[in-house]
Amino acid sequence: MQSRHSLQSILKYSLIAASIALASCGGGGGSDSTAPAPAPTPNPVDEPVASGLLVPVETQEQLVNSFRQGFTQTIAATDLVAVDDGAVQAPLAEASGDSASSRSFTTTYTLERGIDEHDAVKYDGSHLFIAPSRSMDCCFIVLEDDVMIANDAIMIPEDGAMESEEHSIRILATDPEQAGATQVGSIAVDSNRSIEGLYIDNSQLVSINSSGWWGLYGDAFISPRTWQGQSTGLAVYDISDTANPTLDWQIEIEGGFISSRKKGDTVYLVARHTPRAEGLHYYPSDDEMAAENTATLDALSIEDILPKVSINGSESPLLTATDCSIADSEHSSSPSASYTPTMTLLIAIDLGPSTDGQPVVSQAVCYMEPTSGVYVSENAIYLTQAEYSNSEARTFVHKYTIGEMAGEEISYSGSGVVQGTINGSSSDFRINEYADHLRLVTTEFTDDSSDRLDHQLFVLKQSATAAELNVVATLPNAERPAEIGKPNEDLYGVRFLGDTLYLVTFERTDPLYVLDLSNATDPLIAGELSVPGFSDFLHPVSSDLLLGLGQDENRAVKLELFNVALINDPISLGTVTLAPEASWSHSEARYNHHAFTYQPISESTDRFSIPLSLGLYDESEGYTEEDRLYLFEIDSKDTPELSSIIEVGHISAKSQWWNSLQRSVFDGDAVYFINGSSVYSALWSEIQSNPTEQNGPL
Repeated sequence: MQSRHSLQSILKYSLIAASIALASCGGGGGSDSTAPAPAPTPNPVDEPVASGLLVPVETQEQLVNSFRQGFTQTIAATDLVAVDDGAVQAPLAEASGDSASSRSFTTTYTLERGIDEHDAVKYDGSHLFIAPSRSMDCCFIVLEDDVMIANDAIMIPEDGAMESEEHSIRILATDPEQAGATQVGSIAVDSNRSIEGLYIDNSQLVSINSSGWWGLYGDAFISPRTWQGQSTGLAVYDISDTANPTLDWQIEIEGGFISSRKKGDTVYLVARHTPRAEGLHYYPSDDEMAAENTATLDALSIEDILPKVSINGSESPLLTATDCSIADSEHSSSPSASYTPTMTLLIAIDLGPSTDGQPVVSQAVCYMEPTSGVYVSENAIYLTQAEYSNSEARTFVHKYTIGEMAGEEISYSGSGVVQGTINGSSSDFRINEYADHLRLVTTEFTDDSSDRLDHQLFVLKQSATAAELNVVATLPNAERPAEIGKPNEDLYGVRFLGDTLYLVTFERTDPLYVLDLSNATDPLIAGELSVPGFSDFLHPVSSDLLLGLGQDENRAVKLELFNVALINDPISLGTVTLAPEASWSHSEARYNHHAFTYQPISESTDRFSIPLSLGLYDESEGYTEEDRLYLFEIDSKDTPELSSIIEVGHISAKSQWWNSLQRSVFDGDAVYFINGSSVYSALWSEIQSNPTEQNGPL
C-alpha cells in the first residue's frame, strides 16, 4: 500500500502541475517598476477610421449568420464519430500609508501602477480577506483507507490536519504591533462556484466567482463547447462592519470567466460565451443528423445568441448586436478560421454609487473571436488571440481604449498581428505598453531540430489614420540578426523596465539578455551574461539592480541579484539557495507574481518574501513535508556594486498539499503568511534571533 506521505507528494505535484498549466493560459502583463512612470501621452488617434481587422456588426441578422457559420465550421472540424451531445460541463503593489501610525503595508503585487488585479487574498491595513480554495471541491481519486471523500469535501483523520470547512471568505482583524490576527467574520459562498478572486473598494469587498472548473487549460480552453452554459458572477459586500458583512448587490453574466482588472471604481471583466444551440449534433454520423443540424441553425435567433445579465435576480440582455464586432474576412490579416461560435465579452462594471443604489454595467462590448490573454495598461485593454494553422503560429492583438473616468466609453482602437505566441512561461510579462508603443515577446516553434525555438521582440504603434496596430520594429532582423537565446533554449524570465527589456533563456545555463529599447524602431541586444541555472521571475529592485527567482543547476529554488547599472555589462552579485538541505523544493512565486511580496524600507534597504514548499529527510524522523515563508533583505541597494541578498529567516507552517494558496503581507514590522486556509505570523525584527517565535495557525 502506498504511504500517505508519498500519496501527498503525488497530489501536491498534481496541483503544482495544474497551477503552472493554468498560469500559462493567462494573458499578459508587464510593467515598469521602480522607475518613474512615464507621463501619460494622448492617443495619437482621436477618431480612428473603422478599417481595422474588427468591424462593427450592423444588423442582428449579420450577427446570427456569424454564429451559424461558426457552429458549421466547428462541426466540420470534428471527427465524424457519434458521441453524447451533452454540453461540456509598481512592479509591486505600492506600500500604502496609514497616517494614524506611520505604518506601511503591502497589497497585491501588480504589473501596472494603478491597475489592480483580483487575487485570493486582499489586505486593507486592518483586515485580511481570504477566499476559499478554488481546488477544495475538485475531484481527487484516492484509494488510501485513511482518506475519505464525502460529498464535496475531502476529510483526513486528525494527524492529517485537514478538516471539512465551510466554503467561505475569512475575515481576520490584524494586530501589527504583536503580529497577531483574529477571525472576526466570514462570508459564506456557494460551494458550487469557484471564487476567482477579490478586490477591495473603500468599504466594499468585491468577489468574482464562476461556474467553470478552475483547471481549464490546453485543448479544452480553446474548444467552443467549453464555454457553453458557463456564467461569471460579481458580488459586492458592505464590509464597514466586518463582523456582520452584508451583500449589497450581485451580478451574474452568461459567459465563462477569463480575467479581470480594476481601475479606480471600475472592474473590467473578460469572459467567453458560446450560446446553446439545442438539438445541435457536434459529431453528426449520418444524413439525418446533418439535416437536423441545418434546421437547428436556421432556427437560431438573436435572443438565442446574445448573453444575458442578471442584476439582483432581474434578468435582461447584456448587450445588443451592434455592440459587437466581427473579423473582416477581406482584411489582409484576417484569421484563417474567420468564424467561431464563441464571442469574447468585455464588460465594465461601475462600483461607485448610482442614483438608485443599484449596480451599473456601464458598458459591454463583444467580438466574434476567441481570446487567450488580457493585458491592461493605464489607457487601454489589450486582448490577445493565439492562432495555430499549417504548423505556424501567430498572435492577434485587439486594443480597446478605456476612459479616464468611471463609466467612460470602451472603444475599439485597432488590431495588430505578430508571428509566434506569448503563451507559456512568463506570459503575463511578455506584453507591455510604454510611450505610445506596445512591445511583445513571442516564441515560435520551428522544424529545425538543431534550433527548435525562435524568440522575437515586436514593437507596435497605433496608426494615425486607421484602426491598426502596425509593427514598427522586430528583433532579430536583417540588420541585427543575432538570436535571442542559444539554440534550443526556451524563454523563462521576462521583464520590461521603461526603455530596457530583460530576458532569460535556458537549456543548460542561464543567459540573461539586456535589450536596449530607447529607440523604439531599432531595438538591440546591449548586454548578455551566462550563469548556472535560470530565473523564471524577474523583479526590478531599481534602475541598477535586478532580482531573479528561479532554479539552480541542482533544481533547488534560488535567488540571484544582478548589477545592471551598465546596460552592456550585467554582473551577478551572488546567489542564495533556499533550503539547500531539502530533497525537493517548489515556490509558487516562480509562476505566480501574486505570491511574491516586496517592500521598500529605506534608501538602502528593501524587504521581500518567498514562499517555499519542500520535502525533508531525516534518519530519525523519516520523510516530512513543510511549507515555509522565507524572509530576505536587499542590503546597500543605493550602492549597486556592494548590494547583496541577506536571508533573515523563515516562518514555518504545516504542509497543506490539498490547498496550494501561498501569500504574504507585510504591515509595519509584522509578517503574515497565508498558507492554504491558515494564517501564520511573526515580527520581522524577531524572526532571525528567535525563529520559533511565531503565531499560528490562526
